[in-house]
Amino acid sequence: MAIEKVLEDWSEYDNKKKKYTDASFFACTETWEVDYLIGKIKKAFPRFSSEEIKKAIEKCCKTVGAPHPRKPFVQCVLGNLGV
Repeated sequence: MAIEKVLEDWSEYDNKKKKYTDASFFACTETWEVDYLIGKIKKAFPRFSSEEIKKAIEKCCKTVGAPHPRKPFVQCVLGNLGV
């Protein structure tokens, strides 16, 4: 399933995020978090450009209520990409 590819091994993200806040939530306002998610999606689905992924993330930032739980947020982004 597509979401498992993207949600696989977020340990680097979790370790960095735990220093500041709850790692199970995605922060649209943090550039490093957006870049991390772009990288995870590009690795799983290289057919998408960084710009396409970023636009899908921005759309979900507006439609998924904050705080953004990781799994539903990633599902939203993948849905916007048609995955």
